[in-house]
Amino acid sequence: MRKEFEELRSYVAPNANHITAFKANPTKNRYQDVPCIDETRLVLTLNVPPETDYIHANTIKMEGVDKQYIAAQGPLEETISDFWRMIHQESINTIIMLCRTSEDSKQKCAQYWPEVDGENKTYGSMFVMNKKTEHEDRFETYVLEVLPEGCSNSTLVKLIQMTDWPGRGVPQSGFTVLRLLRMIPLRAATVVHCSAGVGRTGTIIAIDTILARLWKSQRIKVPEVVKEMRKQRAMMVQNEAQYVFIYCTVLDYILAKQPNRYREYVHTFHEEVRNAEMI
Repeated sequence: MRKEFEELRSYVAPNANHITAFKANPTKNRYQDVPCIDETRLVLTLNVPPETDYIHANTIKMEGVDKQYIAAQGPLEETISDFWRMIHQESINTIIMLCRTSEDSKQKCAQYWPEVDGENKTYGSMFVMNKKTEHEDRFETYVLEVLPEGCSNSTLVKLIQMTDWPGRGVPQSGFTVLRLLRMIPLRAATVVHCSAGVGRTGTIIAIDTILARLWKSQRIKVPEVVKEMRKQRAMMVQNEAQYVFIYCTVLDYILAKQPNRYREYVHTFHEEVRNAEMI
């Protein structure tokens, strides 16, 4: 695995330098070294003009997978309205947030939704109301109503925030991620974001892709999954720990499905990973 990721570290998709819109909108990019590929970028149409069509987000469609994702950076204060325009425009029902707004005393994502039940806020031309909040172990869930200015048709959106995934690390258990994946709709497009929208975001999309292909008995090579994602959004899966975690979580899933057959193998694998200090 270590060798696989070292080879992947330098992989750059052929279209990764096609980033005209990214360069033209520096104030809308959280990180200037995380580009947004032109070919797959999500183009905003709602309220354009006067507003712009750019948001740092890419559509992700993995071969053999029914789900479609939109991978995005965590909104900046000045891009919150763009984010909600995207949500309404694409009829998004589920947002997966894999970061906290602040981590290690650094802002990782703007507070882009009203936190308190019954609270509402207006972001540019977008009205957002918190209809319901649920607190669970490792998850915060918000049911939000989204309504563009001058529009009578609102959208209900579920925002699921996973709260125990450290920035450049991984969760303590893959089972938490498996639980999260069960919350994602099977066919509707889902927005997934962390801070940059490539590390944690790429990891969870890779895991979900591999599980979907397992169900269909398709051939799976993890490096090829990462390359396929990077052709659609640059820099997906940022570090070795995230890469190894993909394997760990998929094996946890297999163990849950066939414990008697794979228990010894999976336990040995996890032990070797810990001994090698990979995660």
